[in-house]
Amino acid sequence: MGWDDIQIDRLIKIHRKNLEKEMGNIENQFPLFKNPTEANPVETSEFLSHLNLEFLDMVLKEMFPRLEHIKPKVYARVRLTIFMKLRGIRNLKEGYRILQTNPMVAENLGFYPDNLPSYETIRHFVNDLLAEKVDKVFYRVVEEMDRRMKNKGEKLEKGREDATVITAKRNDDEAVYSGYYKTKGWKKDLLVSKQGIFLSYKDMGINDDEGNALPYHLQKLKEVGINLDSLTVDGGYPSYENIAISHCGYQTNLLYKPQKHWVHNEKGSPRKIRERYSRYWKDEWYKPDETIEYELQFLYKRGEHEYVGAYFRNLQVKKYEASEELRKEITRGRNENEGFNSYLKQHVGFESELPRKGKKEAFFHTTLCLLALNIVALTRLQNGITENLTSVAYLA
Repeated sequence: MGWDDIQIDRLIKIHRKNLEKEMGNIENQFPLFKNPTEANPVETSEFLSHLNLEFLDMVLKEMFPRLEHIKPKVYARVRLTIFMKLRGIRNLKEGYRILQTNPMVAENLGFYPDNLPSYETIRHFVNDLLAEKVDKVFYRVVEEMDRRMKNKGEKLEKGREDATVITAKRNDDEAVYSGYYKTKGWKKDLLVSKQGIFLSYKDMGINDDEGNALPYHLQKLKEVGINLDSLTVDGGYPSYENIAISHCGYQTNLLYKPQKHWVHNEKGSPRKIRERYSRYWKDEWYKPDETIEYELQFLYKRGEHEYVGAYFRNLQVKKYEASEELRKEITRGRNENEGFNSYLKQHVGFESELPRKGKKEAFFHTTLCLLALNIVALTRLQNGITENLTSVAYLA
């Protein structure tokens, strides 16, 4: 691109910004947006220039009480953070040098090339302010994607859960060794939608029980108004308690392959459920001759997780044996988890580009990686695209 073309492109962007401001229509779609393809790659900052961040105002105002006066500047800092993760830029100094030496990138991200903020301002935003609020930013993005998906007639209703390892940098004294994974570090338990959107995450020690993350995820999603119809997991998640919590606490059908050592648990038989229920005949909510659904919900609320979990697990074992379609769905979900974890590590430097040693740095970096892919998805949704949402292929 020659200098004349650069000048023309700048004028187009300035005109577009002015038009958007005059129209006061943040939902307006501009034909200049290009979805990256093999034939037409798109430069990353150009792609992010089409990202509207006004939905984040409530969270950003917690960082900047006078946000109304500096919105464009704050939005630019958010875009820069995402730009760095997508481009594999490991440190802020390198990112800041790009702003200084490439005015087109700076302008695409929302900065004024001739009046850049200081490096210290950028550093303070990313390492102090954003690090403190990244969880709120993440779930606000998820909430916005859910809203836009619904507007497109789609739902975030099916998910899959798995943990992925964060391998520590060499000689990191905070990292713990795992004999199972044969490495030192931590892990992040991830709940991903069928569309590839990261819906929830939980930071964990590398040897922690992953099953503990399942109720956490479902509660986080409930807080942003998302309820999953089904959740596919591997054998480490479906404890009796988790099965009961999923079905009765969140109305989410837990899908999993039965383990070889499992046997039929008589406590989950309809007869045993009714016997257990009848023991509460003095309870004010006890009603004789109620449905099995009512009895299960009643027992769940009384903490009888083994009875409730066994009932649903017995059913799942029967369904798994009888339905080839269910077996294929579970296998497909598990394979997708493995593929997506690999994709995550290969394309956004999930563990290969940890900026510094330490658990806090590892968790913050990996959360930003998830956020970056979700922002890519949101940018597409804001511009009318609903396919391959989190793909970073052909972003140059």
